[in-house]
Parts: sequence; C-alpha cells; structure tokens
Amino acid sequence: MAGRPRQFDIDVAVETALHLFIEKGYEGASFADLVKAMGISPPSFYAAFGSKEALFRRVVERYVASARAATREAVAQPTARDVVRHLLTSLATAATSHPTARGCLLVQSALVSSDNATHVRDELRREREANNAAVAARFRKAEELGDATLPGPPEAMARLTTMVLTGVATQAASGIEFNTLMSAIDAYVGQFG
Repeated sequence: MAGRPRQFDIDVAVETALHLFIEKGYEGASFADLVKAMGISPPSFYAAFGSKEALFRRVVERYVASARAATREAVAQPTARDVVRHLLTSLATAATSHPTARGCLLVQSALVSSDNATHVRDELRREREANNAAVAARFRKAEELGDATLPGPPEAMARLTTMVLTGVATQAASGIEFNTLMSAIDAYVGQFG
C-alpha cells in the first residue's frame, strides 16, 4: 500500500524555512517555529526532512547556489570597481527584499551559534571564505591586467570587501533601508579608482 501523497510543496517549505533561518538564525528558529511557518505537521516534517539540521543543510544549499551565482556574475564584471559594485548591490537588494527576513543567511546564522552548533558555524564560515577566495582571485587578475580601479593589494582588498559585505548584511538585518545602504555602498565603491 502506497503512503499518502505529500500535502505540501517541498520547495515552498524550504523557501519558508530559509526566510525563518535568516530572520532568527539557526538556533533561534525552533522546531515549533519551523512547522508552524511551513504549515506542516511534525510527522510530515520528519518524513520530508528528517531533522532540523538536515532541513538547514538543504536551505544552505539553496542559498549558497544563489550566492555563488551572484559571485560568478560579479567576478565576470570588467573592472575591480564593477566587481565590488555588483557584489554589494546584489547583497543589499537580497538582504532588504523580504519584509521580515532581512540580512544574509551566511552571516545571521553564524553570529549566534553556540558550541552545540559549531558544525553549522564552520560550514557557513567555509562558504564565506570561498566567496572571499573567488573575489581575491579576481582581484589578482585585475592586478595582472593593470586594472587602475583596484586601489590596493588583491588579498587585502578582497578581505576588506568581504568585511563590507558582512556589514551590509548586518545593517540590513538591523533595519537599515536599501537607499541608505546604497548611499554607503556608492561611497565605498568610489574608493575603487
């Protein structure tokens, strides 16, 4: 005898969980919060995802795919200045587009993780570092090509840009509006040649 058909859309449930994890962080989003937000029963949750951690990994996979696509688009830009503008504008747009889930999953869920969630914090850190490495590689190429918009050493400028990205995400999470973020982004990008 076949099981009952699933009563909910997995993609919608994962997207809902993504917003909740951005809003509350990994630890702050309780199991009760998740099943309520997704509109599913605990047995349905366990049948579909197995555990909160497994759901979070699925959410991270989705989020990371989108973040990597934005990074690929950014590093394809013609100058270091354009790379930075694209990265920061993309993040500011994404980080302020939802009414309650503001910020960045890679930042929000890593900030408050206790020792019980070290593996989550480490996974998110690895992803942030992969992004930094991609930007550093692009800036090394800019330096090799004599790109006058790169204002300093590639590794240092990539780390500074990563720090600014984290700041944009944190500011968005604290309620700073898109236009205010963009004014600051424009000022920062102006430092690039």
